[in-house]
Amino acid sequence: MNNVFRKQLMIWGASFLLLSLLAACSRAESNSSQESAEASASTVSYSTQTREQTEIPAQPQRVIYLGSALGDLLAMDIPVVGANLIHADGSYMEGKLDGIEDVGNPGDLEAITALQPDLILNGYTQDADRNTAFTKIAPTIPFNSALPFKERVHELGKIFGKQDEAEKWITAFDTQAEAMWDKLQLADGETATIFLQLGKQLYVMGNRSLGVILYGEHGFAIPPAIQENIVDNNQTFIELSEELLPEYAGDHLFVLVLDNEESQTESDRLLQSTLWKSLPAVQQGRVYTASAEWNTDNLLALEQLLDELPKWMNRQ
Repeated sequence: MNNVFRKQLMIWGASFLLLSLLAACSRAESNSSQESAEASASTVSYSTQTREQTEIPAQPQRVIYLGSALGDLLAMDIPVVGANLIHADGSYMEGKLDGIEDVGNPGDLEAITALQPDLILNGYTQDADRNTAFTKIAPTIPFNSALPFKERVHELGKIFGKQDEAEKWITAFDTQAEAMWDKLQLADGETATIFLQLGKQLYVMGNRSLGVILYGEHGFAIPPAIQENIVDNNQTFIELSEELLPEYAGDHLFVLVLDNEESQTESDRLLQSTLWKSLPAVQQGRVYTASAEWNTDNLLALEQLLDELPKWMNRQ
C-alpha cells in the first residue's frame, strides 16, 4: 500500500468518524427537542381557583406570567419566558430576570404571541375580553396573587406538578423562620407595627405583605388596634392620620418608605416630629427603616427577608 493511498484512507476514515459524530449529535438534539415538545403537548385537567376545568400542559416549558407575584414562580424554578416586569424592580429580583421578556402591563397580545407560550398565568382576570384573547394564544388560567403565600405555593405545585417541591419549600421556610426568631429572642407579647409612607399618605399595615413575617409563628404579637381595625376587618392596610400614631404604635416600629423624593421628605418630617419622638418605641431605639420594596410577600422576597430582618434590627 503506497503512502498516497494510505493518506487517502486515513482522511476517509477521519471524515467518516466526524460525520458519524455529527449525526449522533443531531439525533440527540432532535430527540431532546422532541421530548420537550411531547412534554409540552401532553395535557392534564386542572381545576382553577374559580372551579372551572381546563386542559393545561403537563409540563409547561414556556410560561407567561401576568401579575404582581413573579417572585413566586422564580423561587420555584418555573420556566418563565415573559412577564409584566413593572412589578419586578425590587432588589430581591436582582440576577433573577435573565431570559424573561417584558410583555408590558397588563400584557401586550402581540408580544405574548411572539414568545410562543404554552401556558399563561393571568392575575388580571377582571378584564374578561383580554382573558378571552389570552386563551386564543395558549391555555390560560387565573392566578390569585392576593392569596396567602402558602396557598400560592400549593397552587403553583398543583399547576406545575411540583407538589413535593411546594411542601419542601414551605417546610424549609418555616424551619428558617423559626431559626431567625430564635436568634432575635423576643419577649412574650412583644408587639410591632409596620408604617408605610407613600408620598404624603401614611398607612399602617396588617398581617399581609411584610406582616406575614413579623406576625408569623414565633414572631411579634399584633397590637390591639391593628387586630381590631385591620386584621379582624379582613383589610390589608388602612390610611392613618398622625394623631393616631400612639394608638397603633407597638413595641417595635418598622417604617417602610417608597423610593422617591416626596415619600422620603414626608418620612423625614414624621420621624423628626414631636409626636413621633414621644412614642415609647422611638425613645427606646426600636425603630427600623427600610425601602417599601420589602412590603411584599412574594416568595423570593420572603426568602431574603429572613436574612434582612435581623440586619434591620442590628441583632445578627
